[in-house]
Amino acid sequence: MIVLALLITFIVGFSPPDDPEAVGPWLLELVRGIEGRSPEGRRQYITYQLRAMDVPYRTMTFDTTLVTPRRKTRITGENIVVSLGSGRRTIVLGAHFDAVPGSPGANDNGGGVAVLLGLIQSMHKRSWNHRVDIVFFDQEEEGLFGSIFYVQRATSRERHRAMINLDVVGVGDEIFVGPVGEGDDDTIMPIVRKASRELGARFQEHAFYPGSDHLSFADAGLENISISVVPRGDADRLAAFVRGDTIDRQNLPIVLRTMHTPQDNSSHLSPSALALAFEFTKRVLILLDSTN
Repeated sequence: MIVLALLITFIVGFSPPDDPEAVGPWLLELVRGIEGRSPEGRRQYITYQLRAMDVPYRTMTFDTTLVTPRRKTRITGENIVVSLGSGRRTIVLGAHFDAVPGSPGANDNGGGVAVLLGLIQSMHKRSWNHRVDIVFFDQEEEGLFGSIFYVQRATSRERHRAMINLDVVGVGDEIFVGPVGEGDDDTIMPIVRKASRELGARFQEHAFYPGSDHLSFADAGLENISISVVPRGDADRLAAFVRGDTIDRQNLPIVLRTMHTPQDNSSHLSPSALALAFEFTKRVLILLDSTN
């Protein structure tokens, strides 16, 4: 009975809500399921959800040593990959599932994980022109190791179409996309802009964007972009923060006030923000899949 009770709380019902207003609360329940778990617990939570959906997945384990002037640190992890379609080109949609020790990791990055799970459920039976790899990256917080290993092991320059990264999507009503203008977003950005126009959402794009798994693709010269949903005005504040501008406490980006802290829990997250990330990413993915 105890095991059954644990499984009931572990697995969120995966019938996509018919009511668009219910999508946000549905995604928030997924965040509540993963927040606060151990690294292994977060990994298990994702694989339980995929099994509940009857969606095949594969894992990609890695083991490396991080060497600094002061010490050597062993880094181990395991990405989780769901592949949809079998076209000649590959679109990568990713979000990291690890969290900073001591932080529940709800917005960073339980929200991104929830959106990926929701997209898999709503789109895994769709006919695809391209192959879509949906990747839950491990060990982003330690140094982007999961996405680095994915690029090294599973990416072909000839096949790669674009990478879409989701990180910090649970608070606010403003879509923040970046980094823009480095020559590795020429394909994806017109599609991103079209999706924002179709959705009619508040939208900001910047050359300066916080570090995340998109950088592993950028370092390899591969098309990439990152998507966040943030409180109004935070896109400009975050860009200034990354640029290195002097920021006083009053102008500190709102999302940074809880990220990487014990306060990064689901009580701060907004169902409407998660629904916005879900719908926007879905539109970008469909538009991208329709191109050659």
